[in-house]
This record gives sequence, C-alpha cells and structure tokens, in this order.
Amino acid sequence: MTSPTLNPKALHIVLNGVAEDSRVLKCAWSLGNAGWDVLVIGATPFYHKDSMTIGYANILRLPLKVVVSQDLIAKILRRLRYYKRRLEARTIGKRAPGIPNYKRALGSIRIIAQEMKPDVVHAHDYTALPIAGAIVADLRKQGHDAKLIYDAHEYVPGVSHLTKPLSNLYAVQERKFVKSAAAVLSVSEGMSDLLIPHLEITQRPDIVANDPLFEGQTKATRNLRADIGVSADVPIMVYSGAVAPQRGVQTAAAALADLPGVHLVVIANPKNQTVIDLQAKYAKFADRFHVVPYVPNEELVSYLSSATIGLIPLLHKQNHEISLITKFGEYMQARLPMIVSDVRTMAAEVRRLGNGEVFIAEDVADFVRATKLVLDNPVKYGSVYTDEILQERSWERQAENLVRIYNQIANAAPTVRTHKPFKLSEPVPQ
Repeated sequence: MTSPTLNPKALHIVLNGVAEDSRVLKCAWSLGNAGWDVLVIGATPFYHKDSMTIGYANILRLPLKVVVSQDLIAKILRRLRYYKRRLEARTIGKRAPGIPNYKRALGSIRIIAQEMKPDVVHAHDYTALPIAGAIVADLRKQGHDAKLIYDAHEYVPGVSHLTKPLSNLYAVQERKFVKSAAAVLSVSEGMSDLLIPHLEITQRPDIVANDPLFEGQTKATRNLRADIGVSADVPIMVYSGAVAPQRGVQTAAAALADLPGVHLVVIANPKNQTVIDLQAKYAKFADRFHVVPYVPNEELVSYLSSATIGLIPLLHKQNHEISLITKFGEYMQARLPMIVSDVRTMAAEVRRLGNGEVFIAEDVADFVRATKLVLDNPVKYGSVYTDEILQERSWERQAENLVRIYNQIANAAPTVRTHKPFKLSEPVPQ
C-alpha cells in the first residue's frame, strides 16, 4: 500500500465569479483548514485576471467567459444573444450546439493544472464538468493520477434556462465523465434520487448539503432594522438571495396590501431587473417594500436575525422541489420562523420541524393566511431551534463529510491547520 499524501492539492473549477457562490467558498475554506492546498479557478467579470483568498485557499479568476451584472450592458448582451440564436436557427438549422466557453476555459485552466498537478479536480456544477473531466484525462495521460469529483449543484433536466439541445449535450457530458469520477456529490437525497437514473449510476452520490456556517459566523457590521429605519417592534418579512420570477417574491409583495404595518425586505442586487420591476409595480408600498444590498456571507445570519420571518416563496419548478435551498439553513441559523411555499422538500421539513407555515405557491391569500399565523405567535415557531438542531444543520457538519471523501479518494493525510476565519479578501488585479 502506498504511503498517504501529506501535502495534497485540490483544484476547484467553477464558471462564475466565485465571490457570490457560498458553496464554492465554503468548500475551499473547509478544505484549506483541513490541510489541503486549494486553488479555485473562477471567471472574472473583466478582461484582466484577479486573485482573492478565503482562509488558506487561493482564488484565481480568469477571463473565461462574459460575466456581467444585470444592468443595461447585461440586457443588451442578452438581446444580442437572442438575435444570434434566431439567426442561427434560420441559417444553420438543426446544428448541434457546442459547450459555451469550453475551448477558452479549457485552454486557460489546462496550463495551470499541468503546473499544479492537483490530487483532486473538483467540478462545481454541470458547466465545469466537461472542462474538469478533460483536464483530469490530460493529467492521467501524463502519468499523474488526479481524482475527479463532480459536485452536482443542480439537476440538469430541471434547469429552465437551458435549451433542449444544450440540456441534452450537458447530460451526455455528465454521463461521460461520471464514469471516471472518484466521487459524485449531491445537495440532497431528493436530488440523488433523480441523479441516479439521469447519470446512469448505481452508487448513490455522497450528500454534502449546502448548509450555512455555524462556528464560522461573524457579527454583521450593518443592522437590518437600521438600514430600513424601523424599530424593534415592527414586523419584518425578509427574503435573501437571487431574485427572478420563479423565486416568487412577487407573491410576498402583493400580500403587503393585506398585511398592514408589515414590512418586506429583499436582500439582493438592487440592479437586478426583476427587483427593479417589482419596485415599480408595487411602488404604492414603497414605504414598506425595501431592497437592501447583499452583506458578506459570513455576516448574513447575524444580519438576518433581527427580522421577524424568513421567506421562501418558490414557484413549482423541478429543481425547487428536491432540496432545502441555502436560505432555508440561513434562516434556521438566524432562528427565524419561516413562510415557505408548498414545494415538496421544504414544505415537508417545515411541517416536520414546526418552524413555520406552508402556503400554496403563487396564492397571495394563502400567503397572507400563513403569515398571520406566524405573526400571531412567532416565539412558538422560533423555539424549535435548539443548539443541537442548528449544529446538525451546519456547514461545519457537512464539511466533515467533504474532508473525509477527499482524504479517502486521494489517500491523503494532511495536517489540520489552525482555523482561519471565513473571510473573503478583496480582489487583487493581476
């Protein structure tokens, strides 16, 4: 038997800006604390590259793809892509699509991987898997036995923005590379149930749920109530995270008409087009409908904790039905009662724990009913959050499983480091 690797290296690949991807950041942070040398390759929204750190882990963002915020430039680019697709459909017909950004990303990351020679290559989501899989194949041809981990953030057939040809292409790539993967990670048992037939695998994926930090939390530098100018006795419904029509925030905004005195706070990108549209549509509630910018991930639980209710008003979409999304755990750690729509997994968990109420998705009247029940006795719902429950539903508990998987597949025995705080540094242009 070969001696264990004492200084193992991990290369994480994700085709986004990294800074807003809490799962990627938490994985890198925990593995760094556990003694792994971690490099995360992400995509910078600019033409130059930059670098950051999270704990002991390094983050390098390269110009792998166009990454833009949802402002005027983004709208113009989306419109251009729309006309491009229409033109291609008329002139090229049924031509099979290619993987977006594949050649550019592979060419850039391959050079780094060959120099680094990682023991594990971690593909975050289906977009990174073809690149990570090709890099692992290259390394193996050169005599370096790198292990591939596929971290399935989403169930590809349920991703609504993918065209059918592109969804099929990614599915083919998934099935191709999971055959050589040392581990497949899933965020929930519900997702695993779908992944097994979809990926044509016989072994259940390892669960690493996207739970929030427990010990890694830090006190927020901002205060939610101060940000919107209300006192401690004013009821606040809070929604934190990405905003899009399928997220259902419009249901909560419409409900303000029947919830006098109640405020709705959306923690999101103020330039998000759906947010702007909602503010315009419900301008008559401007004194009670507030949009505040994101806070650092490690401060979010503290920032949320002064609210009264946490909202998850999702519409019925396949990927919404199968897991407890990140904000579910964040609201729990903030000890907030919840109002959730009747999407399968989250509704079942709220009914099991008794930490909130369930309403019929998109039904404003039923949302109002559920909200009034919670507002009548918020202490009843919040009292279920014992320290034991919160520790069990923490990222630190999930990270134990992640580190175990890493050490096992790579035959690694790194020296655990003194833990650095969960703190993301500012980008440094290179």
